[in-house]
Amino acid sequence: MVKLVKCEKGQGLTEYLILMLLVAVVSIAAVRSLGNIIYKKLMQVRNQINTEVDLGGR
Repeated sequence: MVKLVKCEKGQGLTEYLILMLLVAVVSIAAVRSLGNIIYKKLMQVRNQINTEVDLGGR
């Protein structure tokens, strides 16, 4: 009976580890996705500013 309790404790720790890894993977994917979206928006703003500066200088 004592061994059964120890096994269940290890199982809980394993489940916790798997859950934490899943959270980490999802978090990394979300940050990468948002990073790409933000990068594209900033490039659009930069290009628009450059276009307006080029047109204003003529």
